[in-house]
Amino acid sequence: MITVLLTGCAGAVGLGAVKALKMGSINLRLIGIDADPYAACFYMKRKKRLLHKAYTAPRAEHPNYIPEIINVCRREKVDVILPCTDAELEKLSVSKAEINECGTKIIISPVETIRTCRDKWLTYHRLSEYLPIVRSALPEAGIEKALDFCGLPAIIKPRLGWGSKQLHKAKSAEEARIIINRVYKPIIQTWLQGEEYTIDGLTNSNGKVVCIVPRRRIKVLGGVSLQGITVRDKKLIELGKKITENLKIVGPFNFQVRKIDGEPKIFEINSRFAGTGILSVKAGANIPLLAVRETCNLSVPRSVDFKEGLVVSRYLEEVFFDINEVKSPEN
Repeated sequence: MITVLLTGCAGAVGLGAVKALKMGSINLRLIGIDADPYAACFYMKRKKRLLHKAYTAPRAEHPNYIPEIINVCRREKVDVILPCTDAELEKLSVSKAEINECGTKIIISPVETIRTCRDKWLTYHRLSEYLPIVRSALPEAGIEKALDFCGLPAIIKPRLGWGSKQLHKAKSAEEARIIINRVYKPIIQTWLQGEEYTIDGLTNSNGKVVCIVPRRRIKVLGGVSLQGITVRDKKLIELGKKITENLKIVGPFNFQVRKIDGEPKIFEINSRFAGTGILSVKAGANIPLLAVRETCNLSVPRSVDFKEGLVVSRYLEEVFFDINEVKSPEN
């Protein structure tokens, strides 16, 4: 039996990864860890429970985060960690050797790759000469100059943000000045109007592509994809391969584009499994399971195909529990 620790197990990425791992034919023991003591996954009834065991832990920025991860790994004899939140990736990558010392492997990209993907300015600076990426500028160089380069309307958001957090649309220089003062470490980007796609991918430990699955986002609410469909788009598949050639990605990754006149423009790259990546899993590319198998030296195909035209439509479900149940850090 292989024991897998999933960090950020309560979020969309973590829950999707848990569901994916439970679809596999190998015997896995799934341990979850999350900073939210109210997370629904901690209080599911036995029949619906997705995890064998779950722990609460400090947030990634807390000094006890890595020590607690290592404590859980030792206590549960964890074989491999699959990280599922952006905020912890850099710290886990930096601590990879320390984690390995307790007998636990970790599926994670190099620190430089993570820093580049998390910082939208570094992403643009690194890839703009080689790949079709959205125009980006920093306000420090002058707002007027940045807006002349990116155009209006423009998007203003944090350099280190993810999803649609603190994302603002500025229609004028006056609006841009007001917004910039409200956003921590802002970046200005060209406003892209067109069909939006998320592309899921996986590379092995040598950085070789195992699979790339494009998905068109049909319905999005607050930056969260509620409906999507897999598409066999050769341009997006080739673009995914080029990204891995320019960034040393290890394990699951995803990137987002908008198509302008049929041509893709990259505006986000994440070195982790995607929150709606379960669609790619159901389409035949079980990225979390493949990543675990490869890390544990089990057989993995050189390439994995997927079913085109598979649609997902998501919905909410509630879990109820007594407030007294929240006190215990372990369920």
